[in-house]
Amino acid sequence: MISNQILQNTIEGLKGIMRIELCICDTEGKVLATTFPDAEEYEFSVLAFVESPADSQVIQGYQFFKVFD
Repeated sequence: MISNQILQNTIEGLKGIMRIELCICDTEGKVLATTFPDAEEYEFSVLAFVESPADSQVIQGYQFFKVFD
């Protein structure tokens, strides 16, 4: 598994390029890396997305993507 520090550095670099906030969560809805302080508020949405068959989905105006390692 990729370390949280590598994930954090990666999304901070992506934020610098794309100028959007990013968050990476595990399949239990726990935040692994984020570029914004209130990411824990989206745990319920993450869990709903994990249970869905979709590979990407918009929930409450946020784009979710499943990434398989």
